[in-house]
Amino acid sequence: MVKGTLYTLAFLAFILYGSNARAQSKTAYLKAGDECLNRNDPFCALSNYRLALEYSEDAEVYLHIASAEKMLHNYKEALTWYQRCLGKSKDPEETKTALLASADLYKRLGDFAAADKCFDALTTNDPSNEKKWQQLKSDYKKAEQLYHDSVAFELFPLAGDINTAYSDFAPAPVGDSVLFYSSLRFFLFENNQKVATSRISSVPTNQALLPKSKTLNESINQAAFNKANASVSPDEKIMVFTRCLYDEHGKLICSLYESQFLNGMWQDAIKLNGQINPPGKTSTQPCITTNKSEGHLLLFSSNKSGGEGGMDIWWSKRKANGQYESPGNVGKEINSPNDEWSPFYDVELDSLYFSTEKEEGLGALDLYSISFSNRNTTKARGLPPPFNSGYNDLYYSRSYGEKVQQYLVSNRPPAIRLNGSSCCYDIFRLQPVTIKTDTVLTVISDQKEISGHAPVNAKEFAQLNIQQKIDKIKLNFPLRLYFDNDHPDPRSMLKTTDKRYDVLAENYLLRTSEYTAKQKNDSLKGLITGFFSDSVSANYNRLEAFTEQLYETLNSQTAGVKITIQGSASPLAERRYNLILSSRRIESLMNYWKSWKDGLMNTLLQTNKLEIVFIPAGEEQSPTGISDNLNDLSKSVYSKEAALERRIELVDISILK
Repeated sequence: MVKGTLYTLAFLAFILYGSNARAQSKTAYLKAGDECLNRNDPFCALSNYRLALEYSEDAEVYLHIASAEKMLHNYKEALTWYQRCLGKSKDPEETKTALLASADLYKRLGDFAAADKCFDALTTNDPSNEKKWQQLKSDYKKAEQLYHDSVAFELFPLAGDINTAYSDFAPAPVGDSVLFYSSLRFFLFENNQKVATSRISSVPTNQALLPKSKTLNESINQAAFNKANASVSPDEKIMVFTRCLYDEHGKLICSLYESQFLNGMWQDAIKLNGQINPPGKTSTQPCITTNKSEGHLLLFSSNKSGGEGGMDIWWSKRKANGQYESPGNVGKEINSPNDEWSPFYDVELDSLYFSTEKEEGLGALDLYSISFSNRNTTKARGLPPPFNSGYNDLYYSRSYGEKVQQYLVSNRPPAIRLNGSSCCYDIFRLQPVTIKTDTVLTVISDQKEISGHAPVNAKEFAQLNIQQKIDKIKLNFPLRLYFDNDHPDPRSMLKTTDKRYDVLAENYLLRTSEYTAKQKNDSLKGLITGFFSDSVSANYNRLEAFTEQLYETLNSQTAGVKITIQGSASPLAERRYNLILSSRRIESLMNYWKSWKDGLMNTLLQTNKLEIVFIPAGEEQSPTGISDNLNDLSKSVYSKEAALERRIELVDISILK
């Protein structure tokens, strides 16, 4: 668990303490190591445990070393020591601890078969708890499914001087120009000791050269405090961040502060009210965002009383006069007896992102998302790889600028290691992958979109095995399906629709003459009529042939199939609306499949043999230069360039593992 590690403002648990242990015995060194772990210092603990090893090579020492290596996220090393413990242990509780920890580590490393064997061994050694072991085994099956549900994104460590061997975290983008972040690379000297401390920095993100970070001035970074977790509102007027101090018992207590941006600079920060910052409690990791017409909304993580246990996510409205209302707990669908961290509310998509640790997750802290407005009636879902990994993944955020950037924080490789350990955190950028296959030959000319492969005879196709069928289907990808402007359900803010793509496509084709009449010359008329015949109509026909092959594949095999679909939109509407519209367009294809041939495909959908991965890209993939001028609909609606962007694309298909 990383509860103690994250309890502080941002991973101050990895400060290096010197061991004062002098007793030359196994027991004394184990005790000293345990004291280090109680201080959340696994480096110190590991040093003492290894000294204990010089006095006794036994299961107890192996178990202690393994626990420290696991806390440092050195998974393979920890597994080696747990296996040594199991080889020597004769104590049932010791064996149970080692088996449970080994199962967890195998899950984090993606070896679910080995994790299953650990639960089988637990059932054999402790049959009285068989129900518990089987429940954990079931949870791990959910994790395995999530593990195989990876989406087409790549993860890149941020360039420049942002990431170091120390923890760098809490990315807070402001438009397209600035990224605020926190770092534990700084040090103070107290009582002749070097003590790690965190500071908030900013870095430009709109420069071609490697960016250079700048530490914020003393209005934010006061020397006496640890500072971290800056969040800037989308209107760039308010910053809320964390300041932490040690109390008289040596416990780090964190509180939230606000600074306003006036006259070109951040003003002196003011501590928020006692309901947000109760005495003796920690409130940290804020997300300050706009709340549409109501002003601003603050979310944060706190162990204040009245929650579900540990660190919970709370929320508060900021009034027009700058006062914050009494905070409320966001609810049981998000909070649990475990710790919940790093909330980020994407207002445009109504999605709340947060991080917590669950058995059905991939291990350690995982990122989850849920509709904030529907959080009491929907379930939070774990994000697939690469958003999540077997390491700690948290602090998801994204920008609201013209070029949307997505970020997260993780200690997964290739995060920079400290003293040979995966203890510490780096900031990563997420970027969609353009999915291509070596066998696809698609030519897009001014007049026509042509597939480079001949159709496969239905009888021949039925005789292929499932992998051969998938390979044949891939030859026709990407399959592009086009939509009339703002369809389905014009002006709707719902993400779902009851419209079917076949009906939408046929109605769209009926408007060919209307679109043609809107063109300014014969050349443009030729282009738009070619678009309707060679793109809209031809791909609609290809969809029917594809669906026949898909049904044959699913109906004749036990294995299921995963299809990745990406949605696009022209830039005529604002970004949030286009993202929602893209989701409705993907949903219309699902409705077509559900109704296909009196529900034949729907039966397969209900048995989970067909899984759809949605990537509602909105206008993000739209080329520059597409008109968004409402006063010139001939270009922004009726032109071929705009029409080509109103589509969804089937971009990948694979066998469900």
